[in-house]
Amino acid sequence: MTLNIAQIKNEQIKCWNTYGYAFSSNHLKKNISQYLSSVEQIEGLNKDTRESLFYYEEIEGIPKLCRIEKFIDDNKFLKNKILGEDILGYINKLTSRSFYLYKEKINIKSPGGSGYAAHQDATAYHKLKAHVTCLIALTEMNKENGCLYIAKLKNNNELLSYNKNGCIKKSLDKKLLWHPVIMSKGDCLFFNSYLPHKSEKNLSNKERKAIYLTFNLSSEGNLRDEYYKSREKSLSFNKDRISTIGHFKGKNLT
Repeated sequence: MTLNIAQIKNEQIKCWNTYGYAFSSNHLKKNISQYLSSVEQIEGLNKDTRESLFYYEEIEGIPKLCRIEKFIDDNKFLKNKILGEDILGYINKLTSRSFYLYKEKINIKSPGGSGYAAHQDATAYHKLKAHVTCLIALTEMNKENGCLYIAKLKNNNELLSYNKNGCIKKSLDKKLLWHPVIMSKGDCLFFNSYLPHKSEKNLSNKERKAIYLTFNLSSEGNLRDEYYKSREKSLSFNKDRISTIGHFKGKNLT
């Protein structure tokens, strides 16, 4: 069943315009089992036959899958949904602008899995004039299993002070008022380049899974292939990272 994007609520648009994010409860609830099974299919793909990039962290001496990048061409269901009305269509409607998919990833926090330091995505995608990210909760996301925390800053459209790793300086991190984003399966959070966010360790005994999709303005062109080439080059010089900025708190296994 396709979401009727005309039903975007006024308070979602207001929150987007004021704080740079919009929360959509039950956004993908009807199809969430298919999202989960599609992610599991990707996880089971052979290294020699997949486009997806897999990254692992060490937890108590054992390698655990913590991130999958560049998966869009490995699953038709996800590709159709991501580029369809429920996600890309919603973003175009919410912002009254047109976007292309820029990059896609799946974050997996195993029990004991690490969190991410406070940052703004603009430091990772500094070449973009503007972008929008969609977070899809594939499992429950709560304080215990390492949910996202956001800092609400009115009309924020600039970078906060950040360190050499592209993360918000700790002195400023401590001053910001952080709000946990508690999510159920199928909920979505849409946010812009400048929304400060972070997450903590998974202290539960179950995996926490989420999809993150980033879109750039169509006026800047279809930049996905260019991004992944640039990303590969960047990580070749920063082998301890799983992203172009050093916000991951875990021990990356290269």
